[in-house]
Amino acid sequence: MMVEPFYRWLVPSVISPLGQRLGRPVWTMARRLEDLQWQSPEAWQSRAGERLKVLVDQATEHVPYYRRLFAQAGLSPRDLRSPADLAHVPITTKSHLRAKFPADTTADNVPSRYWQKMKTSGSTGLPFEFYWDRRVYGQLTGTYLFLLGWAGTAIWHSRVVIASPSYFYNEVAPRRWWHDVLGRLMLGERNESLSSDTLTVPALQALVKRVSTRGPYFIRGYPRAIARAAAELAQAGMSLARNPRVVVTLAETLTPANAEAIQRGFGCAVVNHYSSWEIPQMAQTCPDNPQALHVNGERVIMRIVRSDGSDVLPGETGRIVVTDLANFVMPFINYAPGDQAVAGGPCPCGRGMPVLARLEGRDGEVIKTPGGRAVNGVVLGQFLAFVFGIIPYVWEYQARQTAPAAVTLQVVPTSKFTPEIKRKLERDLSTFLGSDVEVRVEPVDAIALEPSGKRVIIKPLP
Repeated sequence: MMVEPFYRWLVPSVISPLGQRLGRPVWTMARRLEDLQWQSPEAWQSRAGERLKVLVDQATEHVPYYRRLFAQAGLSPRDLRSPADLAHVPITTKSHLRAKFPADTTADNVPSRYWQKMKTSGSTGLPFEFYWDRRVYGQLTGTYLFLLGWAGTAIWHSRVVIASPSYFYNEVAPRRWWHDVLGRLMLGERNESLSSDTLTVPALQALVKRVSTRGPYFIRGYPRAIARAAAELAQAGMSLARNPRVVVTLAETLTPANAEAIQRGFGCAVVNHYSSWEIPQMAQTCPDNPQALHVNGERVIMRIVRSDGSDVLPGETGRIVVTDLANFVMPFINYAPGDQAVAGGPCPCGRGMPVLARLEGRDGEVIKTPGGRAVNGVVLGQFLAFVFGIIPYVWEYQARQTAPAAVTLQVVPTSKFTPEIKRKLERDLSTFLGSDVEVRVEPVDAIALEPSGKRVIIKPLP
């Protein structure tokens, strides 16, 4: 088809210069990353240090939370001038920021027109609200284009999302009709979606048959659901009308078994993308070395730390602590998103970007209902946060499947949690999981961390 060569010419030759003139240098950002990726590790560290200085000055002067945090640690801005200096900064968590949001966590010198209010799905058991900086949208889009290139695909290839139900995207990232029209006309962008918890092989085959008539496509979504569909295809000796260019997984841990199942069932490469709603686009599989992920050093400074806060050595597992170098509305400095990783050494590909050997601790368990649904922690968290609206009433939560048709949701309540809210939560969650599932909400004083360092959302039956 003529679609791909047309947009391969149109986007960089026409759309990119137009965006530059309109103040949206999307393609410029993608090309900058193309050049920067080959700089030495020392150059990356130096560049991160310069950007860290600006961020720390902003946070000290204009964000009360960090002003107090630095002062309590005996630190001044001149003490935080390189990535290594972050080892002296106390680690910030969702709990810290949620307790102070928005008055103490929001910069007082950034006009409110640049504040984009967001909230996490609560897939770690700790949902909270925060602000994005609208001024980084061009950087995010440019980085997305660059990472698609790393994955071996492009924005003008159709994207099939196998992730959360449509209600999640409508709530978190609503798109007006003209966004879709402009995306299609100017970038060749086409998006289709299937819900991960109700995915069936016939539905995937039908969607791919329709999408593939237009040309190449790629799949993006939760590895567990994608691997299950790929395994069913392989076991039944069936195939898709056309294999995807690549499968990009996110939100859950990409296990070796799931990666193998996807490769075998779909006959394509599998790329692991690490992101969070608070800090998107943090790392992705190296395009030349599938055993490693490169950290997006243009966006974040990432540390992997031991329990005492010291940096681990290559090959060691530790807690991820990240500093967002782009969000000046609500800074995230030495922030723990709740994940773990194994630190990596220099990558043989020659790129100087920091390296993760692998991600760990993001693989949530699954509630399997008598009706045949498989609901993972990400989908459950998105329902609780975005549909029910649990954030004002609950500090943290954990779901436990106590019987094939019974789920207990433990919650640490806020002062707004009432008997009426408890009953409504039980009703709504039972409706979501299925009328054949009995739900009980149990208020508790605290929820203990799992050995992985996270509050696992779902504890399944043995």
